[in-house]
Amino acid sequence: MFFGKSKVADQNVPQSINRDPLPKNCEVLTTEWGSKVYLLGTNGFCRKCLLNVSKIIQQLRPSVVSLQCSSSKLDEMKLKEEDALKKLDISPLALNLWVFCMTVFGDGLVAAMLYKQMTLQSKQTGLAPDADFRQAYNERKKIPDCRLHLADLPHEAVVYRTWGVPSLREKFTYARRLYQRQKKELKDPTEEHELELDKEHREQAMEREFDSLPAFKRVLIGDRDRYLAYSLKKAAEPTPTDKTPVVVGIVRNEHLDGIRANWNTVDLDVDKLTTVERKYVVYEALKYGAVMMLCTHLITRKIRNRKAWDLYFNVKKKR
Repeated sequence: MFFGKSKVADQNVPQSINRDPLPKNCEVLTTEWGSKVYLLGTNGFCRKCLLNVSKIIQQLRPSVVSLQCSSSKLDEMKLKEEDALKKLDISPLALNLWVFCMTVFGDGLVAAMLYKQMTLQSKQTGLAPDADFRQAYNERKKIPDCRLHLADLPHEAVVYRTWGVPSLREKFTYARRLYQRQKKELKDPTEEHELELDKEHREQAMEREFDSLPAFKRVLIGDRDRYLAYSLKKAAEPTPTDKTPVVVGIVRNEHLDGIRANWNTVDLDVDKLTTVERKYVVYEALKYGAVMMLCTHLITRKIRNRKAWDLYFNVKKKR
């Protein structure tokens, strides 16, 4: 999905590329027709990543900047950093209430816990979620006729798939892990990003994160890796005025290896990832709601019984 002008930079104005060394976690992928995609892995709450984003865009002056986000986040990309932070400036009580509302009436328990984790990380680091993508969006505007490409799956498709694909056991298991992680002291994003530069560390972290959660690993990582590889190739397709466009792709560190693995694969079913049958979502919603009602009944039963006994003894004393 492209935004902005479809025309690339004027061919009469040469785009000089600085030959300074690229960041360590930048990989260069080449398409069959010769276009180059400079893939930069980032951590959304790391200030060093913001500097890397600015550096690579200013250095390469690409024809296209591709971001791992969907069109539903485009308005957030346009916000200033301080305005984006103000939206998350809420009290712990209001945050927990919002998480409860998201769980019961919104996108579900896992999405609510992920939102809470992002909010806590924002308060710790002083950066709003997707600060790296916001930085890339602003840097792109400094390059004449540079196109913006949004490479991720639609937000609705990701939400529907997290509802419809993982089992109920996996949902509660993953939500419990997220809750336990939030109770601990959050890691420093800069240190975490330095560790994520190592491929072996990324693989081990992925195994710990999604141990015994194969459906979530497929929905949140595997399927998105496939779609990102497909989408980045689409961004690098030749145009009438530029046969080999230069693309800078900004993605999360955990997707680097998967994109590289799927780069030379012809995926005929990738478009199916953008949709999911609604009947599975309805079925999962009803099942999830029934479990929530049962848990509420069991939790409040003791309170109801205690009130009944108190009422019985109060009536007996009056007699």
